[in-house]
Amino acid sequence: MVSWYRSRVIRVYPQRWLRAGLLTLVVIANIVANYEGQIAPVAPLLLPYLHMSTQVYGLIGGLTAMVTGFAAIFLGPLVDRIGRVFFVVVGTGITALMVLCMALVHTVGEFILVRFVMSMILAMTLPATTGLVRDFTPRVGRAFGYGLWTFGPVGANYLAAWVAGWTLPMFHNAWQSQFVIMGIFCLVVTILVALFIRDLAPELRAEIVHDEQAANRLNTAGAGRDGEIAPTRLVYRSGRVWSLAVGIVLFLAIYFFVQAFGPLYFTMAFHYDPATAASVSSYFWLVNLGTLLAVGWVSDRLQLRKICSFVGVIGLFCYMYFWIGLIGRPVSIGMMEVYASLLGFFLAIGYGPWMAMFSEFLEDIHPTLQASGWAVYSCAAYVLAGGFAIATFVVVAQAGFQGWFSFCWFGVFVYGLVLLFMRSIPWFRRRLPRAPVAPSAGAEG
Repeated sequence: MVSWYRSRVIRVYPQRWLRAGLLTLVVIANIVANYEGQIAPVAPLLLPYLHMSTQVYGLIGGLTAMVTGFAAIFLGPLVDRIGRVFFVVVGTGITALMVLCMALVHTVGEFILVRFVMSMILAMTLPATTGLVRDFTPRVGRAFGYGLWTFGPVGANYLAAWVAGWTLPMFHNAWQSQFVIMGIFCLVVTILVALFIRDLAPELRAEIVHDEQAANRLNTAGAGRDGEIAPTRLVYRSGRVWSLAVGIVLFLAIYFFVQAFGPLYFTMAFHYDPATAASVSSYFWLVNLGTLLAVGWVSDRLQLRKICSFVGVIGLFCYMYFWIGLIGRPVSIGMMEVYASLLGFFLAIGYGPWMAMFSEFLEDIHPTLQASGWAVYSCAAYVLAGGFAIATFVVVAQAGFQGWFSFCWFGVFVYGLVLLFMRSIPWFRRRLPRAPVAPSAGAEG
């Protein structure tokens, strides 16, 4: 195993086709890793089969998401020390098997067991894949790279919704069919990833690469650092790292809702059948994907991460007023596809530039702590998303869907405040990275 892993290491900074190929492998591996949460399209069929209420379903989803968040805090530093590829290959392999196991679930206990294993695997793959994207992309191109990375969490949602909308009628609404289809897909992807994915040498991971010229100089002159990992406390004790992570998660509260309950919401609130509800959700994810790439490209050209993200905050904050007003009104399927697409559009504008901004902020603290920093985001995302899942239908029972979406609206406002008061990240120009903190120094607040 050690010999195999060492053969995965490359000692030149990837450029052109090598970079494109490696990023493609990261993207498809991330689709598999994130399939853990893509049960939403068959939830309207799965819940009656298991005799499970929406409240219990939300509780299980919330608790397993929290497991992912807490596990990521412990696994993130290991990803920085051991390398990314080991965790990616192991994670995708186990996830593929668990997706197939979902087709064999007959009781709530079996469902919980499979979801628990999947949540642990996601905790190791998210810091690993985000770290690989940073490793393979210079700062000029970073937002577009992370836009591609979102083909994992977002692409898995779209793929699951699209496949369900297309194939459920073919299999007479048998929910097991979806896990057989996607399980086979995941196994094929896992084999491809295991054969061709590579890891960046530690000394190269320790470098900050701004553009192609810097990459050329690095490959010509060699790395100037030894790749020694800085203390994890530099990011784990940073108040600004946690503020950025928690802020964006609050902004994405409605994203997590659509991810977990989107088709169920369209079925309950607008009385669409399960296949139609899944199809409507797919428009949200498709537009979200395209916008993430487009806004990433714009953000890379301008190098104005903060302004680009803030535009998304303003757009989503205004649009949420209209979105909440749709509840209780008859809406045709065609118009709902448009409205769901606009929701995905504004979310992507806020989220895409944030990923590059967060990665660069971590680099400024120390370039060897990417996975640890993204573990902070994973912890915030999945612990809070788990709380959202548990609270969603409790709030809905008391205040309707308007009450829950009002909370999501407030989350957008809070993230806007985080951007406004985060003075260490400039609005109109990208500062040169400050010198990394010495290993013996205290953490920055």
